[in-house]
Amino acid sequence: MNTTNTNDTTMTIADMSVSRLGFGAWVIGGAGWRFTWGATDDGGPSLNATPLEEYWQVMADLKREGKIRAIGLSNHDTAQLEIAESVAHVDAIQPPFSAISRSAAPEIAWARANGTAVIVYSPMQSGLLTGTFSQERMASLPEDDWRRGHPDFTTNLDANLAVADTLKTVAKRHGVTAASVAIAWTLAWPGVTGAIVGARMPAQVDGWADADSLRLTSEDLADIAASLIRTGAGEGPVEP
Repeated sequence: MNTTNTNDTTMTIADMSVSRLGFGAWVIGGAGWRFTWGATDDGGPSLNATPLEEYWQVMADLKREGKIRAIGLSNHDTAQLEIAESVAHVDAIQPPFSAISRSAAPEIAWARANGTAVIVYSPMQSGLLTGTFSQERMASLPEDDWRRGHPDFTTNLDANLAVADTLKTVAKRHGVTAASVAIAWTLAWPGVTGAIVGARMPAQVDGWADADSLRLTSEDLADIAASLIRTGAGEGPVEP
């Protein structure tokens, strides 16, 4: 269960879901984007946002009542995680993280220090790091595709594709795909517990199903780090 509803609604939804689905409790419940209703242009919480302490207390109450076994937060920075931890232990966090989106490294370090699981999302950066994306693919995207206006796919595309090429080189050493290397890179990061990976067709799953058993070598990690430094792709630390 992941919700950005108001506190009373969250409690009601949890009660209804457990009753309707006929099981004892949700495995994990999470709060994302700080319950920010009507966020400001810079992404900060509006005056209508529910205070973190309030919505996290609701999640803690649901856990205490046995309706959720673990509670987590998505897209919260370290200062917010500290506030939440003062209310109730943060069992898990869910930040975006990939070789070219590394700004969540401080939150991952926080989680490691506090006994909190980390389940990262978008490890392949919306397809950029699969080894199959290209300038031609970009040009063929529909006019209303959000990627046409995102820096990762426009001004930063050349640098990001160069990193993907490095992942393909590493992949050849192991007999796997660049997608598997992209996922394995996130899993190699100290503190990361797992990764959420999406697919639109079965063949895509076949392309990265072995990522969990892939162990990148120090040479692999160094080559990827060198590529990130050389291209200037992304922000944050370049190596676990």
